[in-house]
Amino acid sequence: MELASQTYRAARARAFSLVELVIVVIIIGIIAAIALPRMSSSAELAAQNALVYDQNVLQRAIDLYREEHAGTLPHVGASGNKEFLLRLLGRTTDDGTVGASGYLGPYIHAIPTNKANGLATVRIGGVAAGANTHGWRYATATGLIEPDHTGKGYVVLNNAKVQGEVTLDEVLDAIKKSP
Repeated sequence: MELASQTYRAARARAFSLVELVIVVIIIGIIAAIALPRMSSSAELAAQNALVYDQNVLQRAIDLYREEHAGTLPHVGASGNKEFLLRLLGRTTDDGTVGASGYLGPYIHAIPTNKANGLATVRIGGVAAGANTHGWRYATATGLIEPDHTGKGYVVLNNAKVQGEVTLDEVLDAIKKSP
């Protein structure tokens, strides 16, 4: 009997009391309450940084075009953003003519997707950025490119063509057909 009593006391000495277990659970809860908001804000910050990076890539492409074409911005003609995209995605001559004989460019290989609205299209001019109709808005007067979404929301919109929008495939086909 005494042996069983000693074994019971030894096992009880190694076990945790209910108070100790509650304290551990409370500490884990406090740590989780501190860590989880930081992790979720990190993901949002990463998405915002990706958007800024993509905007910088586009802006640098426009700035390089301007530098190599004696201060002239990639202009927009009668076909709107198609000519703009052709000049950034294709090869051009000094005067901005797009074609296989061009020796400048391409300045970018594809229009990056705006991570906030899921669109990889460029809207030329029009209302200020934030209309959420395209991925990006290009201001022809200043040469600035801006994300064209509202707020911080990350809503993926339908990629249906909007009037005046040109798909990347149409631009690549036009580049192939140019002299």
